[in-house]
Amino acid sequence: MTDEMIVLFEDEGCRTFLPLTYTRPVCDLRCGIFTLRERVQALTGKPPAVICRSHLARAYGAGRWPLALLSQSVPLTFVNARALDVRWLPDLCNEPLGTVYITDAGHALLGGPVLLGARLTPWLASAVLPYLLEQHATAALAELRRFGRLVEVETRLLTFPWDLIALNGEQIVRDVSLLVERDGWFSAADRPPDHPSIVVSNPRQVFIHRDARLEPPLALDARDGPLVIDAARIEPFSFLQGPSYVGSGSLIASARIRGETSVGPVCRIGGEVEASIVQGYSNKHHDGFLGHSYLGEWVNIGAMTTNSDLKNTYGSIRMVIEGFGPLDSGILKLGCFLADHVKLGIGVHLNGGAVVGTGSNIFGVHFAPKNVPPFTWGGEVFREYRIQSMIDVARKVMARRKVSLSAAQEEVLRAVFTMTRGDRIGLDDGGGRDDAALRRAEADAVRAFDLVEASGG
Repeated sequence: MTDEMIVLFEDEGCRTFLPLTYTRPVCDLRCGIFTLRERVQALTGKPPAVICRSHLARAYGAGRWPLALLSQSVPLTFVNARALDVRWLPDLCNEPLGTVYITDAGHALLGGPVLLGARLTPWLASAVLPYLLEQHATAALAELRRFGRLVEVETRLLTFPWDLIALNGEQIVRDVSLLVERDGWFSAADRPPDHPSIVVSNPRQVFIHRDARLEPPLALDARDGPLVIDAARIEPFSFLQGPSYVGSGSLIASARIRGETSVGPVCRIGGEVEASIVQGYSNKHHDGFLGHSYLGEWVNIGAMTTNSDLKNTYGSIRMVIEGFGPLDSGILKLGCFLADHVKLGIGVHLNGGAVVGTGSNIFGVHFAPKNVPPFTWGGEVFREYRIQSMIDVARKVMARRKVSLSAAQEEVLRAVFTMTRGDRIGLDDGGGRDDAALRRAEADAVRAFDLVEASGG
């Protein structure tokens, strides 16, 4: 695989994950221990190239016109960015040039079959690259049918946001070997914790990085699946249940982390979390319940803010999907989906299937609406969040984690603000805008990260 160039591409299905994918390619959504980009790098030993939607290409991809991909005279192996388990990738890299992998679409609404991957010469890649740059993988597959050898592969593609939650636990199990075989990892069976108040159940499935800080008393329970603790800090009186993963630089603040949960890097997590994914660099530091939910990056959740993940009727939960409208997930337990840079004040309640769009700041309301457009601020009254104000807050919050908002990332936020303006039609026009309230909400968002920083997180 050393001479291969791996290229991840977005197809038509990437839009079903909006608003989570307004500010990142679908291959950068976490499910299991890794994102797909990270998983491919762990498997192959080198970072893949990414071609994605035009407004993301400079910040997260290979550029708007990545002609350099074709100039190195090596085979290009394309991988669908919605792929989850990539155990089939080494087989594809060993196939003859011109081999095309296809798989089932996963949902009748999306048709099928779907282009899963292809191993191509630079010449054949040049014939389909224009389609893939526009996420027209169906047209690319039609072109490849003329020249390629098609192979059907049974695997799972991510189709809707709730797939991230439903498949997270089993993907953690699959990802363990890609992570813990690296240097610096050990199992609790090989090196038991040296304090009697750290209680470990099934120690052979508890994997701990040598730089992790475990502060007793703790309970680590891997009876239902592996528990993986990276170079994180676990404060006293925490309970962690597998299958779960805690990323490097994160703090578990005397929390209850239940099974099928992934916490990405540099997060601050308290209260109770069950079957949820936290992308990274986000705070849920206080008491409150987060269940069967997805949090993007740079999210802050105020004290006692809680989501519902089960209807009183025990019926399946519906969720609005862009381009499809409300869809029945077919899932009994489903929580909320918070896109990047969302801030929620104290005591906010969210219903099952709730979606809060990029950059929104919601405060002073008991029950949030089930669907909040990107760049919305307020509570009793909702208004458009001025883009410059939102970016100023993002820059301050990111600086607290010693991360800079790059020019390319700022361009992404401004592009998303423009492309979603129609979603905010009907919000208060701001004629009676309370700028003092906005400044207080912005200050609260920054202060929340400051307080966590001061606490040692």
